[in-house]
Parts: sequence; C-alpha cells; structure tokens
Amino acid sequence: MILLTLCNKNRYVIKGTDERVEDFVKSVKVQGLIKEIEIQKLGDKECDILSNLTNTQKKILSLAKKFGYYDYPRKITSEELSEKTGIDKDIILESLRKTEKHIITKILEDNNI
Repeated sequence: MILLTLCNKNRYVIKGTDERVEDFVKSVKVQGLIKEIEIQKLGDKECDILSNLTNTQKKILSLAKKFGYYDYPRKITSEELSEKTGIDKDIILESLRKTEKHIITKILEDNNI
C-alpha cells in the first residue's frame, strides 16, 4: 500500500505493485495536474480499520459479535455478555461505544462524509 499526499494535503491510498504505483505517479506528473507529491509506503496494518483499537476493544468487539450482540434481534444483552465473559458490563458498554465511534468515524472520513 502507498499513501500519497498531494500538495493540498489531501491523502489517497493507492494499492498496487511498486512498479504500477510508480507508473501512476509518473503519468500524473506528466499531465501537470499535481506539482508536489509525497509518497509513503504503508503496511497492511496501517490501512486496517481496526489497527488503532486496543487489544481489549478488539476482544470485546469480537466477543460481542460471536455471542450475537449485533444480531437483530439481539441474541444477548450487554448484561448477559458481561456474565458470560466475566467483564464488567460498564466496561463492555464503554468499550463497544468507543470502538463503534472509531469505526464509524473512520468509515465516514475515508468516504468524505
């Protein structure tokens, strides 16, 4: 993955082989559409929407999904999830809300919404 930052600080992620990305950058420069480009290689993890979550957030999110918290209708309440996992209900709810906010914010930002 390549992170491409243009002179107006818009950022774009381009996925492709080094050769194909270089060809793309050359063609854009030749057309004169962009005067300044900053290129940075990214690992897959840096492009992963879950990469900035804590291990606890990932664990609780995974358990919530596994036990049907996100099913409709819900197969388990936050209280039942707390009992089943041994994690305090308030910690579960706070973690899920922060995790959901992070994921939704990232999706909206990535789609300019």
